[in-house]
Amino acid sequence: MNLGLNFSLVISVRKFICNLDDCPEDNMPYCKNCGAEYSEGARFCPKCGAPVAGYEREEWKGPRDECFGERRGKRDYLGLVSFGIFLLIVGYIFFTNPWIPSDFFIWIENLGKGVFKPSIGLINVFALFLALIGVSNFIIAGIRVALRQPWRRPLSGTLTGVGLLLFAYFVNLYGQDLLTWQVALVLGIVVIGVLVIVYGVIVSYIKRR
Repeated sequence: MNLGLNFSLVISVRKFICNLDDCPEDNMPYCKNCGAEYSEGARFCPKCGAPVAGYEREEWKGPRDECFGERRGKRDYLGLVSFGIFLLIVGYIFFTNPWIPSDFFIWIENLGKGVFKPSIGLINVFALFLALIGVSNFIIAGIRVALRQPWRRPLSGTLTGVGLLLFAYFVNLYGQDLLTWQVALVLGIVVIGVLVIVYGVIVSYIKRR
């Protein structure tokens, strides 16, 4: 006679001797493997460790998976494409404007003299750089949509592109003396805040649908 049969016999004798109404603890479920009692909602038997009846082992999900959804099985190589585009933009900027390093060092020297505004050439190049990075974000977001990837990345890429284009516009206005650098910086911060709010609202709305 095995251990499980012995426990089953003991349980049957207890139920025969004890009135169930007077012994509410006997209403507790029993392990099919060893016959030990376990509390409701338990996943494993506290005595032998066997999974209880009706419990199916679930695949473990990490904190990131719980917050952002399950991870995709394939790696995302579009991040490398985005980095490659970034390097191409940097190379294009320096190739078409070889004077950038000399003007940059001159601006660093002028900072010690109390002249904080860089040359108009540096300002325009910086605005162009931000604009090109913003456009590249739109391109990557479009590719993600075409590949039917999760919508969060195309959304964040699109909003980031909008923010970069607006910031490039503010830098251009600063170069034309239409804005001070303080105002341009504040406007850039406001744009970032608004875009973060828009992203949060869109995500909350879609998740509740």
